[in-house]
Amino acid sequence: MLKEMAVADLDGVYAAINAGVDRIELNDHLEQGGLTPDFNLVAKAVELTAQAKIDLVVMVRPRAGNFCYSHFEVETMLQTILHLRTLGVSKVTFGVLTPDGGIARNYMLKLLEAAGSMEVIFHMAFDDITHEKQAMAMYWLKEHGVKRILTHGGQLSSPIDMTLDWLKETIANAPLGMTILPGGGVTYENASMIAEKLAVSELHGTRIVKLV
Repeated sequence: MLKEMAVADLDGVYAAINAGVDRIELNDHLEQGGLTPDFNLVAKAVELTAQAKIDLVVMVRPRAGNFCYSHFEVETMLQTILHLRTLGVSKVTFGVLTPDGGIARNYMLKLLEAAGSMEVIFHMAFDDITHEKQAMAMYWLKEHGVKRILTHGGQLSSPIDMTLDWLKETIANAPLGMTILPGGGVTYENASMIAEKLAVSELHGTRIVKLV
């Protein structure tokens, strides 16, 4: 099973590497759901993960709260993505929504264009998309080169064992080639059970491995 660990500082990067994770998602302020990390931290993480031969995903999120961003905030995200490219980042995660619970397509297209050849992951903004729009959203994202979606299957206030049914449905409805990455409440203690129930081979969490 591929284990992706969300971390928020250099100590977290070292701990994740030493624990043998397969992929790191680098953030700032995990207590707020993850924000864009400091560029100096990113540069160091790029170096360390390259040495360890593991993948690095960098969060692009300008503020906490909802995912309905202003033009200025999207421009900030765009400039962030361009700078991350210069730092050697090859994978980024972001998402922009409309107030009525859909994908903000025009803004997403601008950010996807800025990402260029970078791999783009759509993060847990997906859980704020209304259920009836999620299948359409997955196909739109796939058509535009996004191959992985991080999702809790519902609001983070709900334990993951309460969202497994919707996660199963999401996985069943996903287009061919789209990876659904369950996260939010996945730990080293329940990971095997969740992977078995959902028949997935990738999981995400801040405690996906036991740190010594």
